Amino acid sequence: MIKYRLLAALAATLLAFSCTAEQPTPVATSNAVEENSDALASLLAGMDFSGTLLVSKGDDILLREAVNAAAIDDAQDVNLDTRFAIASMTKSFTAALVLKLVDEGKLGLDQTLDDLLPDFGVPYAQDVTLRHLLQNRSGIPHYVDIPGWFDTEVKRTFTDETFMETLEALDLKFPPGSDYLYSNVNYYLLALIIDQYSGMSYEAYLQSQILDPLGMSYTGQIYEDADGLAANYLKNDDGSYEIIPVVNPVLFRGTASMVSVADDLLAWGQAVIDGSIYSDAAAAEAFDADTPMAWNVAKLPVREEQAVDVLFYNGRLIGYLSLIMLVPEEDGVIIILNNNTVGYENMVGLATTLATQYFGDEV
Repeated sequence: MIKYRLLAALAATLLAFSCTAEQPTPVATSNAVEENSDALASLLAGMDFSGTLLVSKGDDILLREAVNAAAIDDAQDVNLDTRFAIASMTKSFTAALVLKLVDEGKLGLDQTLDDLLPDFGVPYAQDVTLRHLLQNRSGIPHYVDIPGWFDTEVKRTFTDETFMETLEALDLKFPPGSDYLYSNVNYYLLALIIDQYSGMSYEAYLQSQILDPLGMSYTGQIYEDADGLAANYLKNDDGSYEIIPVVNPVLFRGTASMVSVADDLLAWGQAVIDGSIYSDAAAAEAFDADTPMAWNVAKLPVREEQAVDVLFYNGRLIGYLSLIMLVPEEDGVIIILNNNTVGYENMVGLATTLATQYFGDEV
């Protein structure tokens, strides 16, 4: 699984979205619902998109639609109750849980791995802090640096113990705090920290603190309940598709393991906007533009005179793509879930188009 961080190039893309071979052309803003609908349908058809879309403004649902691609023979149809792997969007939930424990005084952002996970026997344990893990600035390598990671049988044979031994053998890429490197290992370790300090398992703490209070009844962990999950159509270089199972999905615990539906993620997005998830102190950490924690912070040019602030995050896992974009000043939430590898650039472009259509100057 690959995750792209908001870098200067992506910020530029959001500020001045341009058309490339892999990016859809943004649709012009229109007052007419019918025109928006037709333009969106054309855009989705051009992408061969399969998945669900949702746009809301406050309590108003502006768009809520399941889309099935015509390009895949014998594809399984999706509907609004179909669950999707949300992949790295999982990290936003994990970070929120850690920051809650910080608020409660059970954890400190400057605590080290040596304090937090004393059994994790690595030479850098006294240098990597909780803050570094949350910000992906620990220097700990990504899963792709694990020897044999792309060999299905290697992943299949990992146990909890052998996986931890493998992680312990990885060398730092740079001194902690000196640079950014997206790494699933950071959030896998954060889930273990939640196990240790919440008084319950990561899964139970997530359920009690976020999923149950927000009524997210369709949301869970792919390794516990994959019922109703959309088939994942991985697109090959020749344009063909194949379904490849997610092997040993517990390896993605805390980092890319959750499944959900658009309606549940709407509840999550609204709770983030209304302040139900983060305290003021936690929000300042999570949404710091320079060192965010499992969110990206950007400005989006949906209006001629002024760009609007947005928060967004995405996920990608063997054919599945997910993206959530929040437009706080509009009380707006955009959810995109995909199961046929339309491409990250297309997901960003589609979110930009939806934001322009529903929150732009002419709305």
